[in-house]
Amino acid sequence: MYDLIIVGGGPAGITAAIYAARRKLNFILVTMDIGGQIVWSSEVENYPGTLTSTGIELVQKFQAQLKKYKVNIKQEEVISIKKIGKNIKVKTKKNIYESKAVIIASGKKPRKLNVPGEEKFFGKGVNYCATCHAPSFKNKIVAIAGGGNSGLEAALFLKEYARKVYLLDINPKLGGESFLREKVLAEDKISVLNSIKIKGILGKENVDSLKYEKNGEDKILKIDGIFIEIGLVTKLDFVDVKKNKWREIKLFRGTRTHNENLTSVPGIFAAGDCTDIPAKQIIAAAGEGCKAALASFDYILK
Repeated sequence: MYDLIIVGGGPAGITAAIYAARRKLNFILVTMDIGGQIVWSSEVENYPGTLTSTGIELVQKFQAQLKKYKVNIKQEEVISIKKIGKNIKVKTKKNIYESKAVIIASGKKPRKLNVPGEEKFFGKGVNYCATCHAPSFKNKIVAIAGGGNSGLEAALFLKEYARKVYLLDINPKLGGESFLREKVLAEDKISVLNSIKIKGILGKENVDSLKYEKNGEDKILKIDGIFIEIGLVTKLDFVDVKKNKWREIKLFRGTRTHNENLTSVPGIFAAGDCTDIPAKQIIAAAGEGCKAALASFDYILK
């Protein structure tokens, strides 16, 4: 029997774990990876105390803190969370754990294009993480699906490695923040194609081209790889709590006037991008992880 089980290894889960360790709780952190979406960030310039950093460098600092506090990490995939009586059972593909409280901080996963060839060529030219796989495409031609902030950041990162970067946007005008748009449009190595509908990813052993539609006409673009940057989705089928229309966990107020990271099930708390908080930022997720840990501590005491 644990006091607390934290599900998720992004900034919310990591912060919750640090606070739980400092409160001397008997707990485990269950996650398939450490860092979450941070590892996809090429540059982090808005995290307090860090003037500039890559996502991977920031994750390494987080890992050092977890090691300092000797956090017990279980690298397992959670498949169900259920409250039975006063306690909560967390089932993974390997084990069943029991605790008095749970914090869900599972973040979000990349949204897929759902086009022919996407699954077939995953890892063979189809990627969802520019910062992870950009070095593999040095002096090659790559495409990016997505014209929001994620796509713009990926394009700016990939142009440091690739010979040519095509940014394919389904919308007639490029989205994202203005300063990112200006940087992308000023780069000779980046070509922006608007009003594009990707219809398939082609190749033999590896990706060698993609099929797209523009103005009702099908065309082929020769590429060596594609990075899919069309947003994120939650994966929360493992828990039955109230969610909004975007399948994010709804948070509720407790006895106090402010949000205490409560879900619709007592003892189950949630934090970070998997919840309905509007600010999907590293610092916001870390703050929510702190709040969830403190709220769960009060719950356990009671």
